[in-house]
Amino acid sequence: MNKTVTNTIIILLALIGNSIAQTEKKNPKISEAVIIAKELAGKLVSVNQGSFQRHALDPEKAIDHFLFYYSANWSPNCLKFTPELIKFYTKAKKEAANFEVIFVSLDDSEKEMLDYMVEQKMPWPAIRFEDLTNLRFLKEVSGRGVPSLAVLDSRGLILAQSYKGGTQYIGPDSPLQEFQKLIGSKENKPKN
Repeated sequence: MNKTVTNTIIILLALIGNSIAQTEKKNPKISEAVIIAKELAGKLVSVNQGSFQRHALDPEKAIDHFLFYYSANWSPNCLKFTPELIKFYTKAKKEAANFEVIFVSLDDSEKEMLDYMVEQKMPWPAIRFEDLTNLRFLKEVSGRGVPSLAVLDSRGLILAQSYKGGTQYIGPDSPLQEFQKLIGSKENKPKN
């Protein structure tokens, strides 16, 4: 067998193996293909001096992973988890991890969302309040419980989430720990 044919066979076997591994892992999938950065274009805000400003993802830098953080100011569990997520985010960004947290507010109003982001000093962008219902894929990776975390790759594959099997709420700690392993972060979640 010549070298080109052998290399082609090896590559095909590797691709088949990856495909089987993804299938066996049984990660939930978004119903249709989504390029996350494209879906978020023009729909993000961040806080600057106590008010919202438009936020654009850096067009020069493709983001590998997105962590969608579903949270609300009325939830005591969210108020407890948000500082832990901020601590992780700050440390992982210093380690040059290529990801972004996106806040998905379940607050009752845009003002409550802004107040929550300001109080907690959230360093990441959020989906604009008026666009929260326009992004269909957000509903596919969330549930009713908060706080909730969904880790997606740049093409919309759900890598970890706060819902086992897409329905049973397990909280945000497990997907955050899975993500930490994925990026090789040395940050360990503090024990309560």
